Amino acid sequence: MSLSALYFHLVIRTKNGKMTIPEVAKGDLYAYMAGIISKRDCRALVINGTPNHIHFLIHVSPSTCFSDLVHDLKLGATHYIKTHREQFSEFDGWGREYAVFSCSAADRSRIIGYIRNQESHHRTVSAEDELRSFCDKALIDYYQT
Repeated sequence: MSLSALYFHLVIRTKNGKMTIPEVAKGDLYAYMAGIISKRDCRALVINGTPNHIHFLIHVSPSTCFSDLVHDLKLGATHYIKTHREQFSEFDGWGREYAVFSCSAADRSRIIGYIRNQESHHRTVSAEDELRSFCDKALIDYYQT
């Protein structure tokens, strides 16, 4: 039997960081994205975000290629948005990049709380400053494309 505890904090943003995910429609979009994750034999522990980016904490199957999972998420979410265009009239795509950070099982509760509180967090911190801080802590050179 193989056992694994692979947790990843994923952040994707809208194209050019535009505010194109309406608050009233995000719940259904997140549920759809959780289904995509589940079909890849992974599990979304929490999904939340703001109109210009989404955070996920995902328990990943050891057989999953993470870049393929992100590709499927963006592609599937785009399909969902196109079929619900009236709710996402401003949406024009996802940013090319994504950010992913490995997490320990011990950090799960803290990260879940952080993701659940995105709305209040972003009253004082921009999405770009948030990502820059994550990259600094993970010793990743941040650059904006």
